[in-house]
Amino acid sequence: MALLIPGKTHCFLCGTVIQQDEATVGFPAFLGRSHLFSRYSDAVFHASCFANCPEREAVGALFERYQRIWNSRPKNLKSTAEIRAWGKEAFRDFF
Repeated sequence: MALLIPGKTHCFLCGTVIQQDEATVGFPAFLGRSHLFSRYSDAVFHASCFANCPEREAVGALFERYQRIWNSRPKNLKSTAEIRAWGKEAFRDFF
């Protein structure tokens, strides 16, 4: 998850500092650098800024899809090679 230090962290969307009492939205690092929405990956922003963001629905749907894939991962993978191969295929659209 993106690091949030109230009073120091800047909102990715508006650029102002996020204060202690402000509601926030954030995403973990779930997209590769070349993805269209990579700027939302590992980022935090004011909840109000995200609510007004034109890409909000697309980013939210993409993150939900990511979570569904992760939560349905095979539990029988044993080796690092098996895990990496599964991840590379399962998340190919995220990078």
